[in-house]
Amino acid sequence: MSTSTTQSSGRGGTPSKTAAKPAASFSAVAGAAVTVDLGAAARRTLAALVAPSSASGTDATGQAEGGAVKSFDALVSERTKALSERLSEALTRRGIPLDEPITLTLDSLGTVTTDSPYKTRIEKMFADDPELVKAFEDVASLNAMQAARKALDAFEQERRAAKDDDARDAAQGLYTARMMQSQALSNTMTLEDGKLRSASVAFMAKSLGEIAPPEVGTKAERATAQRVSLTV
Repeated sequence: MSTSTTQSSGRGGTPSKTAAKPAASFSAVAGAAVTVDLGAAARRTLAALVAPSSASGTDATGQAEGGAVKSFDALVSERTKALSERLSEALTRRGIPLDEPITLTLDSLGTVTTDSPYKTRIEKMFADDPELVKAFEDVASLNAMQAARKALDAFEQERRAAKDDDARDAAQGLYTARMMQSQALSNTMTLEDGKLRSASVAFMAKSLGEIAPPEVGTKAERATAQRVSLTV
């Protein structure tokens, strides 16, 4: 995943979806642009999901694009749940207890790391299973894109409500700050009580004032808070 920044000529511009990776990234045209890139497998899955609606704004059943958004949310939930179960089973087989949250991060070298007391065993588990690393990258990417879409939706609402250029500029600045912070967290997820939680999604929910889902425990919240200061 990567972040890129460009400059536009006007004030009060609107975000747009980039075409470099079909249905796989979000960016802002006005001011600083922030792009969330997905892993190759995630891009293929997402492209297959939304391909019927890309040309006409409708899917194969004639439903509006909102249906694709709902399908994407379902896809993120399904893939996250599947990986949660896969990780829980793999960790249990290795005698690693799941009574405390385990924070996992994909680094710039493509290695999954952790600060868990069982660091050596967990990191070896990923090192010995490239497919598991790939699955982790794709699920983290899908969650990051979901967070990016929420930021974009909030930006559009804030910009429509803006009364002047200064207010529009402020909305854009907040959007960019949210996206930058979300991107910085996009490779981190925490496994707690058998469920994976994306740090990017958790940050965006807090930034937008959303109520955390009931299944998200306070232990994961503390673990994420220790890793990054949520300032936006």
